[in-house]
Amino acid sequence: MGDSVLLSRRGPMGVLTLNRPQDRNPLDRETAQQLLAGLGEFFGDANIRAVTITGSGPAFCSGGDLEQMATLGQLPVDEAYSWPEYIVGLHQTMLSAPKPVMAAVHGAAYAGGMGLAGMCDIIVATTDARFALPEAKIGLFPMIIVAHLARAMPRKRLLEMMLTGDPIDADEAHRLGFVSRVCADQASLLTCVDEYGEKFRATSPTALRLGRRAFTLLADMPAGQALDAAQFLNLPFFFGDDIQEGAAAFLDRRPPRWADHQQATETEE
Repeated sequence: MGDSVLLSRRGPMGVLTLNRPQDRNPLDRETAQQLLAGLGEFFGDANIRAVTITGSGPAFCSGGDLEQMATLGQLPVDEAYSWPEYIVGLHQTMLSAPKPVMAAVHGAAYAGGMGLAGMCDIIVATTDARFALPEAKIGLFPMIIVAHLARAMPRKRLLEMMLTGDPIDADEAHRLGFVSRVCADQASLLTCVDEYGEKFRATSPTALRLGRRAFTLLADMPAGQALDAAQFLNLPFFFGDDIQEGAAAFLDRRPPRWADHQQATETEE
């Protein structure tokens, strides 16, 4: 892992921290590549039930690296086209992520930084968080992040943000359904992350892994197709071990002992 992204753990939660605070944590090719590597490491770790992306310093993520982007016009077309490939890969990875991914946002989440938050399943933010898409003010349009943000916000409000570049605060983002919880400060933000970690620890690993991917598929299908597909997607749950353990634990009035968690605990020991 490079210097742009730090990996750490908070119980069952893996944490990826953007680590260029002096530049307000820009999302460039190298950072996107390191985020992809970090996600891959946490997705393959049975001890990790979910992942949180956050930022060091005064901002979550200020967006793309403008110094790099200003040189793209000097490149051959094919090289300029491939420049954002790791950022696109990050978005694609999040569509089929096998574990929940959260964004813990404080300060600015601008441009690609708002897109980075928007690709996550859950966003928690401090009261000082600000979200904006100012690309049009510098001669760009936020093309790539439309794919996720159009599924995470009301369409016309999102387009207004893209056309004007005007920011919204955490409270408005919460009213729009973009942010799940607003926290007073960074200390309470980390407490919130820990609370979600414990919630995910208590849920079925199969439900997290398969259910999250099924949701992405079903939510983008026409209703009739989604209902047909849901019958097939139910089968791994019906024939899996987790439903047996979950039902037994409920009837016995005890916490479930999930097989994946047991295996992870034995590995740690």
